Amino acid sequence: MVKQLSLFNQPSLNVGKKLKEQMALSARNSKYSREELLDRMNDLASRYGVRLVRGNGNGLTMATLEKWLNPEAMEHTPGINSLMVFCAALDDLEPMREVLAPLGGMLIDEDDVKLLLWAKEYHRAKDARIRMRKLEMEL
Repeated sequence: MVKQLSLFNQPSLNVGKKLKEQMALSARNSKYSREELLDRMNDLASRYGVRLVRGNGNGLTMATLEKWLNPEAMEHTPGINSLMVFCAALDDLEPMREVLAPLGGMLIDEDDVKLLLWAKEYHRAKDARIRMRKLEMEL
């Protein structure tokens, strides 16, 4: 569900610069060199049939990757499928968080999902105990 945006306190929906800044940070903080990242992205793209760049190119080049990671090169931004491959290659969802944040969206991992499911069941059980107590008092 999308959170209603406020007219007076609206975050920018232009996420390009923040996305590219986070991509650069994620690449810098990763255990992979730029060359390794490039190879991983091209391997993943090939394996999953994702086209990383337009045109007749066979794969992502270092020059294009560097442009994607440069927040000042706004005319070179990866498409959504390329962003997915980038995040998968680094095993890092932070760039996706930048895309979702202005809409109030959040990404959660498997542990958070388990915790949320537990919390829902806990509250369901708690509500059931309250209903049972009320019924018991009526007996």
